[in-house]
Amino acid sequence: MILTGRLLSILFFFTPSIIYSQIFDISKSLKDYSGKTIITSQVRSEGNKAILRGTESKKNREFVLSNYNGIQMSVYPAWDFGFWPKQKPYSISDFKYNVKGLSELVNWGVENNMYIIHHCLFFPNKYFPKWFWDTNYTSNELLEILESYIQNILVTNQNKEKIDALNVINEIFDKNGNYRPSGNRNEDVKWMDIGFEEDNSNLIGQHKINHKHPIFIRKVLEKSRSLSNAKLEIRDFNIAFGGKKADGLYQLIKHLKNSNVSIDAIGFQCHLNTNINYNYDKMYDNIKRFQEIGVDVYITELDVGMNLWGGEGKPRRKVSDVIKNDSDWENYFEKQNRIYYNVIKIAKLAGVKLISDWGFRDDVPYGNWRKDQKAWLLNKDYSKKQAYYEVLRALYETQEK
Repeated sequence: MILTGRLLSILFFFTPSIIYSQIFDISKSLKDYSGKTIITSQVRSEGNKAILRGTESKKNREFVLSNYNGIQMSVYPAWDFGFWPKQKPYSISDFKYNVKGLSELVNWGVENNMYIIHHCLFFPNKYFPKWFWDTNYTSNELLEILESYIQNILVTNQNKEKIDALNVINEIFDKNGNYRPSGNRNEDVKWMDIGFEEDNSNLIGQHKINHKHPIFIRKVLEKSRSLSNAKLEIRDFNIAFGGKKADGLYQLIKHLKNSNVSIDAIGFQCHLNTNINYNYDKMYDNIKRFQEIGVDVYITELDVGMNLWGGEGKPRRKVSDVIKNDSDWENYFEKQNRIYYNVIKIAKLAGVKLISDWGFRDDVPYGNWRKDQKAWLLNKDYSKKQAYYEVLRALYETQEK
């Protein structure tokens, strides 16, 4: 890698904030130093991460408004206040979608001059009602559902004109860059039943991961583009630093571009872990190769926690299995600070257009996601952690001249 020496020289060298506070103003907010980069946080209307209702919504709003120039609304097909009907409709024409939760967040974002990104429309089965993935629809019926679903979400409340970026498809690849199978398991993708089309990426040899691509991807993008000029994004996890999974996505983007299908951006989910030594050269090069084929790259779902996977066939570990004392926490936070700083700095240097975290406050997870891992920028009492200042410093040091 030709970048190795240069990147090593600009990456993290831990210094307490009292030293570098003389170099930049630590009283500034994240958006003060973000420049042209959109910086957003995951928000919801109520429950945890709520900005509209609930006992902590006022403090959450204040932090979001003072630190971010955008919001990422997480409204899922079936979870929580999801779009889809909870019971199976009598017929396809009877499908009714609940867009209220999304629309009120969209309107709040518009009122506060926020860049608005929605996550997400199409996922693996587990995000949809079980009755849906247990039903044997024909490919034509699935296409009809797909189009009516997108139509309802975007036309209601004029969301098609208010949403700036739309994460249309999420998590459709397996670890080897192949597509998840169809079927009625949690991790399968029902939409694959629509069928497949021949690859048009022009890649050969080891770079050609898949010989065919799911038709539903093209249909989702075409329908979304026919209704909205929002940036259309495809997103997945474990792709930020390259590898076979990232290669599968790269091939898909080449296929779509060569087929004249509109796709604007790809999202690197960045749920990162302190026990991994990341290769930031690979991250930089990975960002650049996607940019070179005509898509923006977003850093999405950023948080830094622990890998508690116990191994194949073994139960997950607990935080208490990893952190035994205050010294362990100190070591953990030092690694966390380093990762936050490095990811933000590399992203900015590589020209990433949007950076989105997966919430900002410790011990307020979505469900049990990273529960008790203290993976975010603020303590539970809203005081700023060192991680916040490392993100701020990385933004400051990479401001556009």
